[in-house]
Amino acid sequence: MLIISLLTRMSEATLATGKANTTTIVMPLSFLQPAIVIGAGVLIGIPWLFTWCYAFGLIGYSALIVRAAVVRPRQAFLESFACGAIALGIAFHWAANSIFGTTNLSFTLSVFVFIGLILWEAIAFGMLGLAASFLASRGRAWLWLLVPIWVTIESHWPRIFSWATAHAYIGFPPVLQLAEFAGTAGVTACVVLASVALARIWLDRRNPRALIESTVTLLAIALVCGWGDYSYKHWGQRIAAADTIQVAAIQVDPTFVESLGQMQTLSDSVANQADLVLWPESTLGNYHISLDHFRDPEHTIAHSEMPNPAIAPYPTIYCDLLAGGKTYGGERDLGPYKNTAFLVDKRSQIVGRYVKRSLMPIGEYVPGENWFPQLRDWAALNTELIRGVSDSPLRLSSGPKVGMLVCYEDMVAANASSSVREGAEFLVALANGSAFKDPDTLRQHLKLAQLRTIENRRALIRCAATGVTCLVQPDGTISESLPIGENGVLLASVPLIQEQTFYTRYGEWFSATATAITFVFLLTLARRRWFEPGE
Repeated sequence: MLIISLLTRMSEATLATGKANTTTIVMPLSFLQPAIVIGAGVLIGIPWLFTWCYAFGLIGYSALIVRAAVVRPRQAFLESFACGAIALGIAFHWAANSIFGTTNLSFTLSVFVFIGLILWEAIAFGMLGLAASFLASRGRAWLWLLVPIWVTIESHWPRIFSWATAHAYIGFPPVLQLAEFAGTAGVTACVVLASVALARIWLDRRNPRALIESTVTLLAIALVCGWGDYSYKHWGQRIAAADTIQVAAIQVDPTFVESLGQMQTLSDSVANQADLVLWPESTLGNYHISLDHFRDPEHTIAHSEMPNPAIAPYPTIYCDLLAGGKTYGGERDLGPYKNTAFLVDKRSQIVGRYVKRSLMPIGEYVPGENWFPQLRDWAALNTELIRGVSDSPLRLSSGPKVGMLVCYEDMVAANASSSVREGAEFLVALANGSAFKDPDTLRQHLKLAQLRTIENRRALIRCAATGVTCLVQPDGTISESLPIGENGVLLASVPLIQEQTFYTRYGEWFSATATAITFVFLLTLARRRWFEPGE
């Protein structure tokens, strides 16, 4: 609490005008102001790199609220904006290199784009600080409304990747179990509620009523975490008792020469042990939608674009295969294409297809490209992709239904839950992140995907070209994984679950409720004209 103490002393000194000793107090403390903002930003950003540091993030958010609550709105916005920019810069430090490696932009321009994206997303933190300042000016008890306000901001602020405060708390499984009922927004709300309680304890430490409110709130949060710990252990037992399917996920970079042969060899190494083999996204070639099997090379050639090394993808196939490729419906080499997952049985018959529903910003399309076509050239996009519309799971030869996600989609909560509502008993994500060289990029992709398992209580097995290939259990834990950047095969027993969670059935009800509360509050503000001076 040292940083919060220093924040409060500095703020009280700044607001204590008309006293003889004001100048001597303000000067040394105001000199530390940038350090305080940086410190809070670092505390919020660090858990994104080290999951065990989740408590630091709680202190960082509390410090942001304390500081914003005792300064004027404009200053609160600017300081919180700077704090958010620092936190996001730490969390997504890898993004500049990734932009440079995947686009036609120079490194300098890539850095500018990175800075622009960070500053855009930092506005959300500025709005949080602005809200804290306004609420505190009407009475610090109003700070509790920061919980629905921040959930609303996180849910609706436009951004490239759907990160949330909740993702920084992957290292604390008990609080994550809330996602079964309220999704990612529920976990975020719990974190912000705790932060507000800590902030109020410090701000109103001489107010018995405020201390009671905050203490009761923290006790309630402790009870929720206690339930979460029970649920976490309960699901550990459920997982151990569940029926399973043996799945072999092959990790090989499909951009390498002879990658197809390596995938076949690794798949053969677990012959007669797996019920399903997974190959990463973009493993196969481009095929016409009328292609129905891979048994006859001439038939495949007649229904595909050339050159295509995957004319006969897996001649010795012994079980179902799920592999990524592309399909087209018109003439060859003209597109548009669909990013497709092919389900092939042991007769080499294509028995199912899934088309990616959510395309990756910058990687597969650029926001605003319809108005500024040049953006596609800058992003090195020369292939037009069409979104899929079906969320139906694919049925395996052995019976189970698998909910499909392709790359970016495992970060999209609605895609996973809609497949589970349709009957998926486990989830599969095929990914190709070979363009991203920084391991932190791949780890954070996984972090953004992990909550899909708790939200729906389904196992998620990820098959990624360069990592992270792993099995995430229905309780959110990673039970098995392969090293990043190394070829290998992960043979895992994947639990099959049929029941549906509250979140699966009702989706983002919590986020919608928070948005409604925020909207009503804003209408009340406008009606009472709280923003006018003197009101």
